[in-house]
Amino acid sequence: MISHADVGYAQKGGSDYGDVSPVPLGSKESHDPPTVKLGRWLSAKSLHSIMNEHKMIEMKV
Repeated sequence: MISHADVGYAQKGGSDYGDVSPVPLGSKESHDPPTVKLGRWLSAKSLHSIMNEHKMIEMKV
């Protein structure tokens, strides 16, 4: 069975597509997982309140 990639390759005449390596994207703050200091994890606060506080700190900056 011929795959779709093989058909596309044959239709293009079997030519080389050039460099198709993935391009590293710059770090976006919204994509990075939030980090919480160890002291906050050890406190009696809930995770929800810690995350809300973290968001409020980011908004002030």
